[in-house]
Amino acid sequence: MEQFDQRCLRIGDWIFEIKMVRAIRVSEYGQPYDACANINFNGTQAYIDSQLTRSDNAFSGKDFASFVQFCQEMGITDACYDRYSQGKRRSRNINISEDQRQSPKVVNFPTSPR
Repeated sequence: MEQFDQRCLRIGDWIFEIKMVRAIRVSEYGQPYDACANINFNGTQAYIDSQLTRSDNAFSGKDFASFVQFCQEMGITDACYDRYSQGKRRSRNINISEDQRQSPKVVNFPTSPR
């Protein structure tokens, strides 16, 4: 097995390219999880899709930092995602830079007045 890129492996006559990842938030694999997301890669860009959490355990700043770190490990420079908040779709584009490794920026969506 030879790894020649952050998302490519050569095994025999085949090159395996990682194009999609499913992420789950759980303390131990195989146990019930309380959040999940799909991440699709296209070049140096990532699209985070189907980001779902249980209502009693929302997506946190710590979760955001984990996604930033994972994207950095995969060589991603830009990521985007959509979230539904209070019945409205909100899109975000994020620049994934090395300086975020120390202190990722966490920006919450503004809440609408009720």
